[in-house]
Amino acid sequence: MAKTMKRKINELISLNAVSYFKYLPSIIFKIKNWPSFLLNYTGLKTKPFTYLLRNGTKIKTKDGISAVTIAVVFIKKDYGDINDNSVVIDIGANIGVYSIFATQSKNTIVYAYEPMSNNFNLLRENIKFNKLEKNIFPFNLAIGTQKEKRRLYLGDSPFHSFYPINKSPFNSLYRDYLKDKNQKYIEVNSIALKDVFEENKIEQCDILKLDCEGAEFEILYNLPDEYFRKIKKIRLEYHNHLINRKNKGSYLIKFLEQKGFKLKKFKKGSDYQGDLWFEA
Repeated sequence: MAKTMKRKINELISLNAVSYFKYLPSIIFKIKNWPSFLLNYTGLKTKPFTYLLRNGTKIKTKDGISAVTIAVVFIKKDYGDINDNSVVIDIGANIGVYSIFATQSKNTIVYAYEPMSNNFNLLRENIKFNKLEKNIFPFNLAIGTQKEKRRLYLGDSPFHSFYPINKSPFNSLYRDYLKDKNQKYIEVNSIALKDVFEENKIEQCDILKLDCEGAEFEILYNLPDEYFRKIKKIRLEYHNHLINRKNKGSYLIKFLEQKGFKLKKFKKGSDYQGDLWFEA
């Protein structure tokens, strides 16, 4: 099973390998050890590595596919740029790539939330690696609808979710798991987005970033209106669910527009996921 999952990830990356080379000049310009980065980015290798950016930033990874995340954030800038003096909430911080990117802007503070312990440990290591302890505040928590214990379903892929594979937005990629009735999971502590605002005394969030494998819908749908008024910009990757029609990008757009946000960017990555940018 593990070999099948890894093969599918590699096939997905390799199919797009040719298109990746259009970013080669930017990769060379921004990443000091770019040959190793390029091998992992294109899926020709899948090894942990520590990447050295030419601006002095260091990012330690635990797998090859994390190079894709670095490319998405630092090279392609799918989440956009960040103004100086910003307050950022990073939901689905993983190993800290976006949080570190956010602190490239001056005097920016990031509240980073990541439930997986191995990701969280590397997140803290990368924060320390870059001496960002005063700028990034990490929390080993999931974000959901309330304070509770939640199941986080695991897979051989890097995509873990509140939702089992037969309900997962990644079902179309990882069909083998449809027959797996014993999918492993861990229990994680979860809080609501409003708790993030309250416990950190956040009066204004300049950027709310979400990349949480399908949980973005319940997070936003259950946020009281008073907290939406504190958010200036939203940058998210949506992951369509298989059953609930409300848990789709198209419905989320309408929902946030009703909350007073304007859609600034819609980039469809596939039939099941894409990027959305909103501004109040």
